Amino acid sequence: MNKFVIASLAVFALAAPALAAEARYYVEMDTVGNCSVVDSKPSTHAGMTILGDKGGYASKEDATNALKALPKDKCKGVVG
Repeated sequence: MNKFVIASLAVFALAAPALAAEARYYVEMDTVGNCSVVDSKPSTHAGMTILGDKGGYASKEDATNALKALPKDKCKGVVG
């Protein structure tokens, strides 16, 4: 019984970081108006603005599609 509990805890400990590290992608606009897709939440202190889903997108492809769907005059340019 003790071996089962220890083995179960070990498997959970290995899986927990993977569950917590779910990647999110964001569409951001920088301080000069250029837009891009990034894999970390933009800092409002750095003057970055999140466009689209404020909670981020589950895949880079979803974020890229959201960037492409923005009005043509929303961004001065696209970086990346």
